[in-house]
Amino acid sequence: MKRTIPFLILSALLSWSGCAALEGQDLAAEPTSDDGIAAVANSRLNDDAVVGRAMLSVTVDNGLAILYGTVPDEAARQRALHVVRGTPGVYDVLDRTRKR
Repeated sequence: MKRTIPFLILSALLSWSGCAALEGQDLAAEPTSDDGIAAVANSRLNDDAVVGRAMLSVTVDNGLAILYGTVPDEAARQRALHVVRGTPGVYDVLDRTRKR
């Protein structure tokens, strides 16, 4: 009995500290595979009001995003690069776009 109470208290403290470490983190929010990162980047481009109609696609290799397609102007190109750079898991973007 003397060992049971300290064991229960220690168990409770350890479980609470583990919960605190994960609090505020959305583990499902950041994709970990290149395909997952590319899917998120492509979705973000399609949903964007400025570049959503442009014919763009993204591939990812070890966190390096490669942006392909055509853009109507430089402003659309810069917006597309900004959207892809803001994708979780992307550390750099290689621009392979062309102007119409």
